[in-house]
Order: sequence, then structure tokens, then C-alpha cells
Amino acid sequence: MTIEVPRATSSRVWTTWKLLREPYTFWTPLAATHGKTFRVHAWNGDIVCTADPVVLKDLFRASTEEVRPFAVDALVPLLGKDSVLMIWGARHKEARRLLMPPFHGPRMKAYTDRMRQIALRTSAGWGTEIVAIDEMLTISLEVIARAVFGVEEDTAVDALTDALRALVRTVRPELLFAPFTLRLPFGPGPRFLAARQTFDELVLGLIAERRRAATPGDDVLSLLLQATHEDGEPVTDSEIRDHLLTLLFAGHETTQIAMSWMLYHLARNPAALQRLRAEIDGWDGAPEGLANLPYLGAVCDETLRMHAIVPDFLRTLVVPMTLGPWSLPAGTHVAMVAAMLHSDPELYPEPDTFRPERHLDHTFKPHELIPFGGGVRRCIGAALATWEMKVVVSTLLQRFDFESLTTEVATRRNATTGPKHGVRLRVTRRSRNA
Repeated sequence: MTIEVPRATSSRVWTTWKLLREPYTFWTPLAATHGKTFRVHAWNGDIVCTADPVVLKDLFRASTEEVRPFAVDALVPLLGKDSVLMIWGARHKEARRLLMPPFHGPRMKAYTDRMRQIALRTSAGWGTEIVAIDEMLTISLEVIARAVFGVEEDTAVDALTDALRALVRTVRPELLFAPFTLRLPFGPGPRFLAARQTFDELVLGLIAERRRAATPGDDVLSLLLQATHEDGEPVTDSEIRDHLLTLLFAGHETTQIAMSWMLYHLARNPAALQRLRAEIDGWDGAPEGLANLPYLGAVCDETLRMHAIVPDFLRTLVVPMTLGPWSLPAGTHVAMVAAMLHSDPELYPEPDTFRPERHLDHTFKPHELIPFGGGVRRCIGAALATWEMKVVVSTLLQRFDFESLTTEVATRRNATTGPKHGVRLRVTRRSRNA
């Protein structure tokens, strides 16, 4: 006998409003009443929400032909029709084949010195107080400009990062959750479309310039220009633009926010900071030395556990599937709720406590720790984002002491969540590096 997934909410407006306002705490009373898997009625449809590792494990086994992205039409004006986030099936599989090589371990570690120098250059101008979310944005955008887009000249980097900032500033939650606002003659829509056109012109110009270059670089753009489809045809300029735009939006904000949370928790946990410093103070900047620091990895994992930047990941079943005890028909929308999974006290005792040691004492499985989603649609840039966290934060901690000036809670930004006050920190240069 098929058991129906219990219904936890009935009002679509109330559910959507609560999800927007309380992306982390919304789940707690529902899980307490209905268990780890339940249905909610949201603006975009009925959604099966789960934080059950058994269900997630089954879902992660699904192929790209068996699951597709949920309600992504609203993102087409933002990311483009060829974005890897928009497509599924054979096209999705091929897009991942094109995009994965730049994010393999050796390639990723080649960006280490660039990341380190960007962090040093940005922090050289700091005063006695910073807002971490702003400073980490500066760093993450320059990393994208140099490592992803391959721009090296300072004036060109400034032009690209200015265009990136302008585009990022225009993306408001209503564009994602109420896409009809793009067509209105007022509000955020016209501002976004104008910024998007400026960005497109700049990126297409970079693509044309790079195609004319005699020697390809080692950045993501150069590698995409050398790639071909399975039939031997080159990747088109519009496809490359959409992929780069996706990497920008999926990469800059998640990394910016994660590094800010990481500094916040280290500033408030002296024992964790002292232990991490003991690991990193001998680091000389070589990628090999950073790759083998277990406590640094544990701090990154614990930061992403407590603050999954995207609190839930949604999929639509293309075929009927059995997930754990549930038999679900094709067309069912399923949300993998990281915010609920990561706060499960059965899996993570004292989930509200920042305790990196838990990741040293136990190896969590891919369906138990999902800050980047999972399965065939797991974030392509996960390794690069985590590596940037390690490089940038280690570089800063070797040179500065930080004192937290705010108590932070997570709040909705757009599709992501972040610290409400931006993580205000008092900064003191360490005497050993003076």
C-alpha cells in the first residue's frame, strides 16, 4: 500500500511568505510535527520537502534524464537559456562535460596564488573595522574576473568587476519569485535588463578578443573556447556567455557569504581560531601545503553546515520514483532541504553550536552534508568555492586578528541567504606579520 506524504501546510501565500522571511527556522516546527519528509503548498506548486538521508540517497542516484530543474523558466532572463542550471537530459550531461575540466583538482589549485594575492591586495587597504560581506565580495569578484574570465590587466579587471557589481545589485528577490516584474516599466526589471545588456556586451567582447588571441590561457573562459560539442562543433559565444554568467551568480555570492560566515564564527570561537592558526601559520602559500590541513577542511565544512547558502534545492521527477518509503509519481516536485538536514540533532548533536571537530570525528556521507546539493546536479563549482574559502581565509588569518561587532542571523538575499548585518569585524594586524 502506498503511503501518502503528509501535508504540512495548506496556504500557498502563507507558505511562500514564510519561506522568504524565515528560510532556516520555517522548517523546525513542521519537522517536529510531520517528520523528515512532508508536503507544502507553495506559490509554484506542491512540493515534497525532505531532510531524510535515506530519501536523499535515493534521489542522488537519479540520472539527469530522471530529474530536471524545478520552475527555472523565471531564471532564463537572468542566466540565459543555455545555462547548465536551466537544462536537463542529454544537454545537461554534455554541458557538465564541458564545464568540469576547469574545476578538476590540479586546475583548481593553479588559481591559488591569484586568490592569495587578491586577498593580500584587498586587505592592505583595511582600516580598523570592516564589513566582511563587502570585503569578501571585492575578493570573490576579482577571483572570478581573473580565474574564470581570465582578465589580467588591472583596468580591464576594474571594468569587469564594476559591470559584475552593477549586475549583481539589480538582482532582487521579486525577479526570481515573481518574474512578471521583468516586464514592468518600473521597479527592478528595467534596471536589471540595462545592467544585463552592459554585461553581455562586455563579455561578448572578451570572448571575441580571446578567440583572436594566439595563445590560450588557463582560465575557465579559455578552456571553454577550446572545447567542442560531442559532434565536433565549437561551443557558441552565447553558450559560453550563459555558462560564465551562471558561474558568476552561482559562485560569487555563495563564496562571499561563506567566507564572511567563516570569519564570523572564528572571531567568536577563540579555541577554534587558535587550533586553526596552529595549522595554517606555517603555510608558505603553496597549494600542496593547504590541501592537507584537516582542521581547515573541518572549519569549512562546519561553516557550510550551519549556513547552507542555498537552504533548499528543488528537483522535478521526470519518471515515477521510489525515494525511501515513498512512491512518487512523475511530475512530483522534491526539495532537498539543507537547512533542515543540517540542523537535525540526530545527525548533528547540538546543531546550533559551531563545532568543527565533528567533521574530524566522523565522515559524513554525501547525502548527510549537502551545502552544494547532490547527485547529477551537484554544483559544478563546489570544489573551487571551497578552495577559495581555504586560501582567502587562511591568508587573512595569518595577518589579522578579528573581533566580532555584531550578532548575526541568516536572512534572505534572493535565492540565497546571508548574514543580516554583513558581519562587522574589528581588525587588528598581528604583530608577527607587522
